[in-house]
Amino acid sequence: MLDTDDRFSTLRALLDSTGLDSVLAADGPYTLFAPPNEAFEALPPGTLEALLADQRSRLRTTLARHIVDRRLSIVVSADTQIIMRSGDTLTLRPTPRGAQLGSGTVVDGDIEAANGHLHVLDRVLPLPSDETP
Repeated sequence: MLDTDDRFSTLRALLDSTGLDSVLAADGPYTLFAPPNEAFEALPPGTLEALLADQRSRLRTTLARHIVDRRLSIVVSADTQIIMRSGDTLTLRPTPRGAQLGSGTVVDGDIEAANGHLHVLDRVLPLPSDETP
């Protein structure tokens, strides 16, 4: 899915630069909460450039915060705690229009991939240290 959809060209390049592309290419199953290009463009100016230039491990952790090491549907009836590949736990919450993961809203979900599910997220999930209370 990521390989053929231009909405995810930034995400593809970032996954490739951190080696997480090879993780997602494995058998899985995986779930990817995929921010489209617009979500990366909405980051504060200079954020992405700084992550690419000298904060590669922080970039990898940020991207790993969008991956779950199992197949996960966004159809939930109650708050569900999800352990992300980064090791931290986020809450998947049902909403009238679908689901919310952390500070992001799933705008398109349960897209079948060869080795799991893909859900389009409206934003890049910040690391816990970047979140405002």
